[in-house]
Amino acid sequence: MKSIIKKQQIEAITQKLSDYFLAADEIAYQTKFVQRKSPFTGSVFLKAVVFGFLQKPRASLTQLAQQSLLLGVKITPQGIHERINQSAVDFMRGMFLRAFAQFKNGVSLPLAILQQFSAIYLVDSTFKSLPANMAALYPGSGGKASPASLKVQLVFEFLQGNLTQLCIEAGRKADQAYTQYLAVIQTGALILADLGYFCLASLRTIAAKGAYFLMRYHYMTAVFLPNGERIDLVSLLTTQGQTLLDLSVRLGASPNTRLACRLISTPVPSAVAEERRRKAKLTSAAHGKTPSEPYLVLLGWSIFLTNTPQTMLSASQVILFYRIRWQIELIFKFWKSYCGLADIPATRPERVLTEFYAKLLVAVVANFLIAPVRIPEATWSEHELSPFQFQNLLSTFAQRLMLVLSSPLRLRQIIHNLYLATQYFGFKQKRRKKPNICALLAALSIPSLSTSA
Repeated sequence: MKSIIKKQQIEAITQKLSDYFLAADEIAYQTKFVQRKSPFTGSVFLKAVVFGFLQKPRASLTQLAQQSLLLGVKITPQGIHERINQSAVDFMRGMFLRAFAQFKNGVSLPLAILQQFSAIYLVDSTFKSLPANMAALYPGSGGKASPASLKVQLVFEFLQGNLTQLCIEAGRKADQAYTQYLAVIQTGALILADLGYFCLASLRTIAAKGAYFLMRYHYMTAVFLPNGERIDLVSLLTTQGQTLLDLSVRLGASPNTRLACRLISTPVPSAVAEERRRKAKLTSAAHGKTPSEPYLVLLGWSIFLTNTPQTMLSASQVILFYRIRWQIELIFKFWKSYCGLADIPATRPERVLTEFYAKLLVAVVANFLIAPVRIPEATWSEHELSPFQFQNLLSTFAQRLMLVLSSPLRLRQIIHNLYLATQYFGFKQKRRKKPNICALLAALSIPSLSTSA
């Protein structure tokens, strides 16, 4: 059986992991986490928490102390507790930022329809509730939720599987205000984001960079035909009925700044439309408002806006491509459920933030190891990797990885064994009745597959 990963890739992964953990002691001194000679070095602490949480996402201080003992350093849970202060926060933040910058994959998914784009960026956010005593640092959004929360804004590059940008901000900040992602966009890239990020100025910036966007239509946006005639979407879609619509339009009220793009709509099943309307009414009621009738009518369609030309993506392909955005939701689910980000029971701010950055770091390491084998070229799409099964394998191998980090030869062998186990136990079952998104994209990339699927 052909290997799911090349020898050169294993060599590169081994080198990056070795180099990363070697730098820990230097950063520990820079952040004053370590100020005098001690067996409990920055490297020992980093290995204990990263591989401790890889093995058990909800590991206690006792279990982290046991990891330290395996590394040859005796320390009590109370001793670790005393070392977790602001310097520990600074140290873990520094190591997280280093990992985020260093752990990048260079292998693109082997699907031709995706490789039309120089990159495919998915933009979204996730919340993390915090103890109330952290409200001054990270004020929450109010209501019934905790008065303290933070928001993680993430840009995930789907083509190579890299975490491209991550910003941590107060939970009360609106997604629409997050525009830093525009800085990473290059010519030929595709950006997918949900309605929370809809902003005409941002779409204009994307287009001006020679890049492409794909977002849902915001019902308050004025839409015009190329000749300047305003479109009544309710009337147009009601007339079109069940037809798939692909229309050249201009967005924005001002004639001088209107943005050229395509509007693509497809009707949704009546049960889906009714559920959307029910939720819209509940959301509006929670804010003391009532949704407008035109808005409720438009919920009967899925409406998309994109500036990709029809020569790149047909209307049906645009609708399929939007489903890629769900991959970033799966990342957040993976972070919370399998990297322990949702479960930080501490209340002391320094402990909360130290563990938060440690678990983000675990997520970065896991993503780095997952990315090269998401869809091995030898098996294409029907054998898509299961991140959750891979995480189970990672937890099994975590202790062995931790103990051989200082020996590149042994580390290389353990990583090889990890991927060998992944080849047999880490992939999803084929789903012919309900294929995954990558299988559907592969069918578009390989014409012979689309006729046999």
